[in-house]
Amino acid sequence: MIQDEVLFTLQLATVVVDLHRRIGDSIAELCKVSYLEFCLLSSVRSHGGAMLLADFSRNALASENTVVVAANALSRAGLVNKGRCASDGRLIVLEENVAGARTLTRGYEGIYRNLRSSVWANHTNEDIEEIMSSFPSVAEKLGVDTVEINRSCHSVLTPAYLMIVAALLRRWAQVVVQYAGLSFVEYRCLAVLETRPSPLPCSVIAEILMLERTTVSTLVAKLARKGLVSYGVGVDRRHKAISLTEKGEVSAALVTGKLGRVTAELYAGVDASLKSKTNELHMRMYATYSRA
Repeated sequence: MIQDEVLFTLQLATVVVDLHRRIGDSIAELCKVSYLEFCLLSSVRSHGGAMLLADFSRNALASENTVVVAANALSRAGLVNKGRCASDGRLIVLEENVAGARTLTRGYEGIYRNLRSSVWANHTNEDIEEIMSSFPSVAEKLGVDTVEINRSCHSVLTPAYLMIVAALLRRWAQVVVQYAGLSFVEYRCLAVLETRPSPLPCSVIAEILMLERTTVSTLVAKLARKGLVSYGVGVDRRHKAISLTEKGEVSAALVTGKLGRVTAELYAGVDASLKSKTNELHMRMYATYSRA
């Protein structure tokens, strides 16, 4: 049966969070720049090697001030040449240079190796092409310019793919803040409990979210102070079991519903078979974690 909506699920959230982490780790290790800085550098290439800073898809990935800071960081690192527009001195122009070009090559090759050896390990080339086709379908609605849908940086990966992973997380995080006043990781903790019929210890929550147990313990303590979760006696009586309070149940259900609608709207108008394939690929990526 063809699924006619791209579904927001805890599994999809885990996949996108993990993709962002893996991509960011590769960029940091190989290029010594941030995720945003690498996207900005990629965008200069997308615009033919020279770009007005004002043309970057800034609100999709970060605030205007944060983008300016990223541009300054790239300039200080010698990865772009920064100047003023000849026709309007108020506008900043970024130009690609040799060091920046080498950084792009090194970064994209590293990202591809990382993904190919992990979440894409069991994907065919056709599967990966499907992924590249499905993510750009939401680019415009997320505020990522279609100029970023190109293969000028890598033979497979597009700048749009990297940007949309970050923009999707940013959009989801904005929804969570708006409707629950929580961070996205705090919401994910509630969502785990929302989908389980009985209380869970922090160790199980940490395993599901792929986080350190100490991190989850801190998250749970914050959620408890907000009245969203409560502590109980665990099955073995040595560890506490965590459950949602009535307030937590309401918050989790509200946000999950809003995220579901936002995600479906982003993919509205996309061919139904592509939506179904997108859901399938997300679940196959998630399945790699249980085999790791």
